Amino acid sequence: MTRLWMLGIFAFVALASMAQAQAVKLSPDELDALLTGNTAIGSWEGATYRQYFGADGVTIYAQEGARSARGEWRIDEATQEYQSIWPGDADWQGWFVMEHGDTYYWVSKATPPTPFQVLRGEQLVAPDCDALRRFAETGERFALNGALPRCSTSKTLGGGSSEDCFWRFEFRSERAIAGFAKLADHLKACSAYFSSDPEPRVNHPDSFEQVHATMGTVGLRLSLKDKAALSESLVFLKRRMRKE
Repeated sequence: MTRLWMLGIFAFVALASMAQAQAVKLSPDELDALLTGNTAIGSWEGATYRQYFGADGVTIYAQEGARSARGEWRIDEATQEYQSIWPGDADWQGWFVMEHGDTYYWVSKATPPTPFQVLRGEQLVAPDCDALRRFAETGERFALNGALPRCSTSKTLGGGSSEDCFWRFEFRSERAIAGFAKLADHLKACSAYFSSDPEPRVNHPDSFEQVHATMGTVGLRLSLKDKAALSESLVFLKRRMRKE
C-alpha cells in the first residue's frame, strides 16, 4: 500500500468526520472572498508558515527559517479548488477548502485536512506578540497606527481590577478601521483564546464591534466604537486582571 493511497484514505475518513460536524466546503466565490488580498497562517509539515494571496494572482509563501517563495495562484471554478504553481513545478496543484467553526482546512486526495486561519491584508511579518504580552502582564503602552493610548484603571467585582485604554481616530477613518483589524488579527494569532462578537447588543445607535482574547490569566477585550456626536472613532483595549 503506497503512502499516497494511505493519505487518501486518511483524508477521506477525516473529511467524513468533519462532514458529520457540519463542515462546509467553500464555493469558488467564497474562496475568492476569503483569500484575495489576505494572508493564511498555519503549520505545514511541522513548520509554521504565512502565505499572502495577491489580487494580481501572485502568492508569496514565507516559512520560518527559509527564504520566501513567489508563485502564482488561482481559483478553478470547474473543480472548485484553490490552485497554485511554484518555480520548478510542472503543473498547477489544487486543494479545496473546508470551513468548520472559526477554522479553515486545506484538503486534497494527498493531504489530510490541514487547519489554517486567515488574517486580513498582507501580514507576512509575524505580529509583535511580545508587545501584547507586555500589555497584558504589565499594562505597557504601545502606539497604534501612529496614535498613543489614554488609559484608566478601575476595580471590578470580586476584587480584581481592569484597565481601559483607547486610541482616538477621525470618525470612521481608515486608520481607525485598519487599527482595529490589525489588533484583532494580532490577538487571534497571539492569544490562547479568541472569539469575535461582531454585532453585540448595545443601547446606543453608534456602530460597535468587539473581540475577546485571553493571554495567560489576563482577559482582553478589543472594541471599535464610532461616536458620531463626537466625530471620532475609538479603538478600546480592556485588560481585566484577576485578584491575586
